[in-house]
Amino acid sequence: MTDWQDFEWVVWRLEVQDPQQLAGEDPDLDERTQETMTELAASLGCVYELCVDYHSYDDETPYYAWWVRVPTAEHARRGENGLPVAVDRLHRYLAGQLPDLPHWEIVPDQERTVDHAASSAMRGAYDDLITPFERALMPLRRDGADALDPRAKVWKWEKDLLVGTFDLWLCNDPDRPHTWLVVTIGLWTEPQLFDEEPAARLGHFGFTPHHPLLFLPRPPAPSTFTARVESGVFPGKSTSRAKDDDALGTAHQWTANDPVVLAERVTRDLKLLWPHLTGPARRN
Repeated sequence: MTDWQDFEWVVWRLEVQDPQQLAGEDPDLDERTQETMTELAASLGCVYELCVDYHSYDDETPYYAWWVRVPTAEHARRGENGLPVAVDRLHRYLAGQLPDLPHWEIVPDQERTVDHAASSAMRGAYDDLITPFERALMPLRRDGADALDPRAKVWKWEKDLLVGTFDLWLCNDPDRPHTWLVVTIGLWTEPQLFDEEPAARLGHFGFTPHHPLLFLPRPPAPSTFTARVESGVFPGKSTSRAKDDDALGTAHQWTANDPVVLAERVTRDLKLLWPHLTGPARRN
């Protein structure tokens, strides 16, 4: 049984199934509820994360689901129905949007809770690398990239080792429609850094050598840091890597031993490569 008190935040899933398709296909439910869910969650001390609207299970039963991150103290504060007071308030709003669907499943999401805790730990361990990049690049974001929070993300779990990335969405690629420029930063993964078969191991992680990666525990200094900017059809916030090799457009990479120097160098070059980053902000 999970001890939720071990986590600073607990992620809850609010899901309703629609086996009789009473709501009809509603692909805009995400957009329709996003603003209110974001504001309402924030007013309750929580963080709204995402929604899936009109997905289906393997048996073709449609469902809608929302995820919200709740502080541990609020997670423990229950109302008469046994739900956290904040989660119950969010549920009442969503139920009003889908009044014909009475059967909800509202539960803590252990996988997302653990994932968030690990990603937060990863970010904390590399604050000296991440902070200079955020300070330099956040003001440059364009085209709605400011709506996609920079993200430390753990992708691979092995015994005594976590592997992840830090990604920052910068802008649309002005030379290729429907593509993002994403900045990924991490350690320069030299082949001899890990074991006798580093290429095979990195391949097992799903990365190629020299892809910017973060590791917990953090390897001992000295370290070489790297930043990579790629343009591709990245599928939202689920990953920062294009699924198909031919989906990749532009790629640039830098290395340095000092994170501050690296951030300055990358920022300078990005402004030269994409001058529109220094102009007035524009949104999609």
